[in-house]
Amino acid sequence: MTPQEKEIDNWKFEAIRSRFHAFYGINLTIEQAKEINVFEQEKSIYSEKYYFSIWEEWDYELSTFKKILKPEQFAIFEQNVKNTVENYQQSLIEQDIENLKEIEFNKAAIQYYEEQFLQDFFKDPALYSFIWLSADKAKIEFLKAEYKKFLNESKKQILIDHFRHNRLFKPNELEASLLRHKISYLWPDYFSFKSQMDEPTKAMSEYLLRKLKYFIEKYDELIVNKLEGLQIFHKNNFEKYHDKRNESLHIVFRKTNSDEEKENRVMSLLLLDQEKYGC
Repeated sequence: MTPQEKEIDNWKFEAIRSRFHAFYGINLTIEQAKEINVFEQEKSIYSEKYYFSIWEEWDYELSTFKKILKPEQFAIFEQNVKNTVENYQQSLIEQDIENLKEIEFNKAAIQYYEEQFLQDFFKDPALYSFIWLSADKAKIEFLKAEYKKFLNESKKQILIDHFRHNRLFKPNELEASLLRHKISYLWPDYFSFKSQMDEPTKAMSEYLLRKLKYFIEKYDELIVNKLEGLQIFHKNNFEKYHDKRNESLHIVFRKTNSDEEKENRVMSLLLLDQEKYGC
C-alpha cells in the first residue's frame, strides 16, 4: 500500500468514526471503523440480479453490527434502527390509503370486462370458437395451458414481491395489484406472456399465428372496433379515479408497429377463456 492509499484509507476510517459519533453518539475504535468500512464496501457491490429489500438491509446491518460493536454500542444502534423501522412502517400505512381508489378503479374495470366487453366476443362464434382450427385444438390447448402457468407465476411474483417489500403494512396495494392481475385472466396479456415464453412455447405460438393469417385479414378491423370501445371505457374510468397518468394501468393498445398490434389482438383472442382460467 502506498502512503497515498494509506492516507485515503485513514480518511475513510475517520469519516466513519465521525459519522457514527454524529448519528448515534457512538465512539468507534479504528478497528471497528475498519470492519464497518469492509461491510459497507461489500453491501454496495452492484448486482443486476440481486438486491436487498429495505427490511433485508436492516436485518443484514443488525446481524453484522452485533458482531462489530460492543454490547452497549449495539444497544444504541439497535434502538436507532428500531425507530427508523417504526417511522417507515407508518409511512407505508399512510401511503396505502391512496390505494383505496386503485381498488375501486380495478373493480370497475373488471365489471366492465365481465358484463360488457367479453360478452360481445363470447356471443360471436366467428371471433371466439375458431372451429376451423379444430385440427390444431391440442396445440391451442397447449398454449392456453402455458398461459395459465404464466398467470400463476405472475401472481406468485406479485405476492412474493409485495410481502418482501411491504410486509403487512399495505394491504390495499396488494388487493389492487391482484385485481389488476385478474384482468389478465379475463383478457389475455399476450405481449407479457410472449416475453416469458420458452422456445417450445414460442414455436407453438408462431405456428398458430401463421395459421391465423387469413383470420387476421378478415376480422382484425372488427376486433379493433370492439377494442376501441374498451379504450373509451378505460379513459373514462381513469378520469373518474385518477388525477394524473398512471403507467401501471392495463393498456390494450401499445406503441408497437402494426404487425405487432395485429399479433397481440389475434393471439389474445385465441387465448381467451370463457372460464377465465379459473380466476
